Amino acid sequence: MNQLHRLGLQKHWIYEVLLSTFHDHTFHAAPIGVWTDGSDALLMDVYDGSQTLANILETHECVANFPADAGMLYAALRAPERLAYAGARCVQAPIVADCTATVELTVSSATRRDDAVRIVGKVEGVDHAAAPRLINRAEGLLLESLVLATRLERGAREAALTTLTENLRVVRKVAPRSVYERALAALLQDLEPPS
Repeated sequence: MNQLHRLGLQKHWIYEVLLSTFHDHTFHAAPIGVWTDGSDALLMDVYDGSQTLANILETHECVANFPADAGMLYAALRAPERLAYAGARCVQAPIVADCTATVELTVSSATRRDDAVRIVGKVEGVDHAAAPRLINRAEGLLLESLVLATRLERGAREAALTTLTENLRVVRKVAPRSVYERALAALLQDLEPPS
């Protein structure tokens, strides 16, 4: 049975999680984008030179923690002392406290890709009390694009269109074939000058 199905993850959508690992018996958590291809695995691209990648390659175990809000992602980067941890049930890795769901993973493959390593983590356990909070960048990018579009007449039109085009590129990456992608594509089409 696919344990990830219970979380409501959309196939190929990228969700922001706190990936927690051990580094010399100390807790470590970093924001990482993860996705599923429909199997009982989470995929992620982890960048060369990062402590997170070193930890994963050393221990072959980690936990994808679905945070309650983006503030927890900020804390991992800028105020790690604010995060609390507990032990995982199925793997030798910490769990970040106060997350809405956790997925315990063992590494089934690690493949080098340009400046990153594609990690495929086999699901060993899933825990969530209620519906997890799934953070995907597409909704926020659509919202920011709508705000930017209302200000086109007051600002630099070309710069705004460049930003909107980049927002659409990212939305296509993190939420393919979504309502967010369709809405942002339509917005951009409406705003481009007629040829």
